[in-house]
Amino acid sequence: MAEAKGLSESDIRALCDTVMRLSQADHCRVNVESGWRGYTRVATNRITSAGGADRTAITITSVFGKRVASISTNSIEGQALEAAVRQSESMARLAPESPEYMPELGPQSFMPNQGYYDSTGELEPLTRAEAAAIAIQQAEAAGQIAASYMDVRAGTSAVATSAGLFGAHAGTGVAYTLTSRTRDGLQSGWAGDEANDWNQIESQRVAVDAVRKCRNWRKTPLEPGQYTAILEPTAVGMLMLRMRNAFNQRLADEGRSYFSRTGGGNRLGEQLFDDRVTLLSDPAYGDAEVAPFTDEGQAREPTTWVSSGRLTNLSRPRFWADQLGESPLPGPGNFIMAGGDDSLDEMIASTERGVLITRFWYIRGLNPRSISYTGLTRDGTFLIENGRISRPVTNFRFNQSLVEMLQNVEMLGPSVRVAASENSSVSTPIVVPTLKVSNFNLSSISDAI
Repeated sequence: MAEAKGLSESDIRALCDTVMRLSQADHCRVNVESGWRGYTRVATNRITSAGGADRTAITITSVFGKRVASISTNSIEGQALEAAVRQSESMARLAPESPEYMPELGPQSFMPNQGYYDSTGELEPLTRAEAAAIAIQQAEAAGQIAASYMDVRAGTSAVATSAGLFGAHAGTGVAYTLTSRTRDGLQSGWAGDEANDWNQIESQRVAVDAVRKCRNWRKTPLEPGQYTAILEPTAVGMLMLRMRNAFNQRLADEGRSYFSRTGGGNRLGEQLFDDRVTLLSDPAYGDAEVAPFTDEGQAREPTTWVSSGRLTNLSRPRFWADQLGESPLPGPGNFIMAGGDDSLDEMIASTERGVLITRFWYIRGLNPRSISYTGLTRDGTFLIENGRISRPVTNFRFNQSLVEMLQNVEMLGPSVRVAASENSSVSTPIVVPTLKVSNFNLSSISDAI
């Protein structure tokens, strides 16, 4: 493996040691992000901008008793670093006591993983431009206008405490998304990929899919209602990105979650979803690796949250775990839904009447007690009739409980990594299948393209 971008692990450790020597607080924690970020942007069928920058940022947390404050800086040398330490301490002395502060962690054991891929860390601007050129050529040949964004990251994250903890993780990530529209602006198609390993980005497929969706999609009337829906992996991933935060035991124990039990407590051990639903996280999952520790330095381990539809785990923040007398359990650093063997063609062929959805947009939470969200379909929504795609249809606003969606699963495809964020940047790794579900609530028509 080539040397990771940004400061080396030994340099980061030395930087953390310097902060600890400068610190006059009762306790101190240091978080470091050091690396490189690059991008290539396409608009109106041309590369409009590209660039990259090296950056090292350090967050210093100072603690006096239970008074806590943090400051972030990218000035990491000499007097500037000492000034940041002193400012963090000054703020901590003025801060109100935090009744839920937990002491800084001492040395921990972290499971290793190889999340740094040279294919991404050494990715050249020319290679990014070549990927963009594929999309531009495809769009121009179809008489369309392409816009794309590629976000590339490579570097090391680290955490250290005055109690002797140190952990560092080198990682990479790349997200590539493409929207192609007709020149009159009335048709649109989208495709995207996200990976830690550049070799997993399928530039040709992304171009072909976006151009094809644009060519085939246009607004035709369809009444809102509850439909059998086939959600392509990106659509599923955009919902699961939000759902991963629901697996919190404190929220459940305090009656603020779908996982709260009537009368008190939580629903651990209950069958809550279709028995084909299994949700897990694993910091070492291939091409979706994440740091094996949290910002506090708590170790992440492979965790199954839902097994064959049964709720098996809820995360326990350190304070809440201490109140319960249980071991803490960090929330998921990535989120993975186990898949099945059903192909997209098989799902379509098995559907008498339904809707195929490419992705969502402007997703917002509605009700944590039902894990309900609203948002808009976008860039390729199609009606299925008698086992075939019959025509493109207007976009819709959806209002949907993700619990009910996972209770109404009919078919699952193989799981893949998807570009699940709305801003087209590298995000939390999400690995999900295509889903066929019943009674998906398309609540109203959207005039948006």
